[in-house]
Amino acid sequence: MDEPARLPLKLLETFASIADHDGDASAAATALGISQPTISKRLAALRRLTGDPNWQPWLVLKGKQWQLTDEGRRVRGVVSDLIHQYRHAERFVFVRQDERPGVSIACGSRGASSGFVRVAVERFLRARPDCRLRLATPRTRDRIEGIAGGKYDLAVVSEDPAAINRIAGMELYARVLFRQRLVVVGAPRPDADWAPRWNALPRRRPLSATDLLGLPLVLPEPDAVRRQQFEAWYFNETGFLPEVVLETGGSAVIRDFARAGLGIGLVSEPALAQTTEVDADGLTHRRLDDRDFGSPPVTLIARKAFGQSAPDLPPLAGELAAFLSG
Repeated sequence: MDEPARLPLKLLETFASIADHDGDASAAATALGISQPTISKRLAALRRLTGDPNWQPWLVLKGKQWQLTDEGRRVRGVVSDLIHQYRHAERFVFVRQDERPGVSIACGSRGASSGFVRVAVERFLRARPDCRLRLATPRTRDRIEGIAGGKYDLAVVSEDPAAINRIAGMELYARVLFRQRLVVVGAPRPDADWAPRWNALPRRRPLSATDLLGLPLVLPEPDAVRRQQFEAWYFNETGFLPEVVLETGGSAVIRDFARAGLGIGLVSEPALAQTTEVDADGLTHRRLDDRDFGSPPVTLIARKAFGQSAPDLPPLAGELAAFLSG
């Protein structure tokens, strides 16, 4: 019997990078630090090894994009696991004895500068002064994909577990820590035609979608779960789509654009920080009647231990997770 084909690590890394970059070979090559001719050779080799008469190839080229086949989707999680375990072994073997052990976590910029993530990090470093911690602040999708690919030990995202697994392309460990209310914030310029309507909105009760009808909105980007939930709530109540003047990522960024008078921003309550009813720049906020779409979860995610429901974490990362879980 012929021996099965052996897949070198560099081909597995190439496949994982193509999958992580939505089939864009140029972006995958850049992430891997290799040239376009090199990634083309690797893809050709991967096709030869995984596409013999007895097996379906993992990737097919459609136009200029590579797409995962059913077999590619089936093996993606296993390939990511193999790469992740290899990196763990590599760090264990080659780390210098005098180098501090490290932990990596990704969260939003707001969580890094204030809130429960900062508190947890401070407590962890006081308890483990010999540890080196890396705190990254990429976008939500990059945090989730970074966990799936083994780039981070832990991440905190404002998504529910189903959305997390869909973005990751595999099942991750996901623990909802708490839920946060959504509010809208605004600071219209006195000459803005929508200023009277905003200023007249009720303060003692939560706002309905009808209250916001026709107001200019600053919302998260279209692929954000919070945006999709808000649009569904708005449309179900009003029969219209919201009037979006700007879409961007991050509650803190949305809040700052709202403060500049560009529109009404949709943010999570923690993004208000110490903002009072009216802050120094005239920014005011109103609560939403969010019974139809709920309050977004704040979720701790990690790789999942094979065949278990527990996270796959080295001991130090497990200690940090305990501080985050509070």
